[in-house]
Amino acid sequence: MSQSTAHQTSEDRIYEDALFTEYCGDRVAALSPERRRAAHDLFCDVMWHEGIEALTPERLDCILDFAAETLPDAA
Repeated sequence: MSQSTAHQTSEDRIYEDALFTEYCGDRVAALSPERRRAAHDLFCDVMWHEGIEALTPERLDCILDFAAETLPDAA
């Protein structure tokens, strides 16, 4: 879960969702809902902690690869 969840407004969530969709697009379509959520949470953590400029193409690849390959499937 992203760090900002406790103090997050609905505008923050809309902003996060829009950026996640814009930056990742169809690349997350093949992920299971659990893995998509994990990718979204990692994306938001980087965005809020390090700034949007930290979301380079290479960083996005790492986030999506981690969510797709490393995380276990939900039981």
